[in-house]
Amino acid sequence: MISINAANVIFNMINIIVLFVFFRVFLFKPVNNIIESRKEVILDSLKDADNKKAEAYKLKSDYETELKQAGNQAGSIIKEARERAEVEYNKILQEARLESVKVMEEANRVIELERKKSMENAQAEIAGIAMLAAAKVIGKNVDDNTNQQFLDDFLKEVGAAK
Repeated sequence: MISINAANVIFNMINIIVLFVFFRVFLFKPVNNIIESRKEVILDSLKDADNKKAEAYKLKSDYETELKQAGNQAGSIIKEARERAEVEYNKILQEARLESVKVMEEANRVIELERKKSMENAQAEIAGIAMLAAAKVIGKNVDDNTNQQFLDDFLKEVGAAK
């Protein structure tokens, strides 16, 4: 049969309490301290990672904003360059048109002068021929004043017929 000895029970209880206190002081407390310090390190690492992640998102946002602004600025520069090129194109085109008008006017003026000169030469030749014909018909040569009078009358008639 089993006998229970009170001294053994008390002795075992004191051993258990001493062992519990010993474990608590030398085992549980250092292990808990290590666990707490690890927990703090992990929490600090997580906070640091969150901060770095937030900073990375902020930098990404800043870079995207700067990239968008650079794109907008490039677009405005291109637009401005196109506008300036169009203005320059129109200016050059206008100058070319003005120059062509001047050239045409000058050409028309030269043509008109040449036409007048040709008409005068033709009238002079016609007058000379007419005077020769008139002299042959009349049979004599009249003086210069009479020749001039015949010539003027002839030219008036020819000019009126036109």
